[in-house]
Amino acid sequence: MYISKPFLILISIFLVLGCASTEPRIESSKFEFQFEDETYEIIGLISSDGESLNDLVLRDDREIVFWARDDNQDGVMDRVMRGEISLERANEIYRAGIRLADEQGKYQQKPHPRTFEFVEDQYIYTLVTVLGDSENSYNLFSVYNVETKVEVKMRDSNQNGQLDEDQFEHEEYTQWQRLYELALEKGLDEGRIQQTEEGTYIILVDRRLTLQ
Repeated sequence: MYISKPFLILISIFLVLGCASTEPRIESSKFEFQFEDETYEIIGLISSDGESLNDLVLRDDREIVFWARDDNQDGVMDRVMRGEISLERANEIYRAGIRLADEQGKYQQKPHPRTFEFVEDQYIYTLVTVLGDSENSYNLFSVYNVETKVEVKMRDSNQNGQLDEDQFEHEEYTQWQRLYELALEKGLDEGRIQQTEEGTYIILVDRRLTLQ
């Protein structure tokens, strides 16, 4: 089954043991590390509305040399905010920082805050909304069979309630699409999913997950 981006977003990357931000609407953590004779910072942010992101920063004294951002804490830098650096190079440094944080016990994985999950019979259904730039926002849908330990992971790239068709054969698509629609309906009924005027489906932030 084809999924164009890894399903890592089900567990957000969050770096611990840091200093709190002075901005009252933001919680933050910071991890400093050495890589190729430079000192970098990974700053984890969770805004007041529950959105999460990581920034990778290199400074020269107080001046920012470059600054890159992982829009949804999925372990991949999405854009360069400032400075002359390629995304490829920023991700190389980012991965090194995450590895070092893990080795030092300053790294943990958390459920993504925009997660809606429920259980029916032997199945666990999970929906996740990943918000980035307009072309980088999407929904993920997974179905896990507790008895067989088999998990199927799917993507709705347009967040319009239609799973990407290139993930399945036609008969499979019809089956999973129907389950996806039922899961969306359940989320709407329970007030955990919002449908916008444009027809997109967005899982609302689960505040309990931001406090873990």
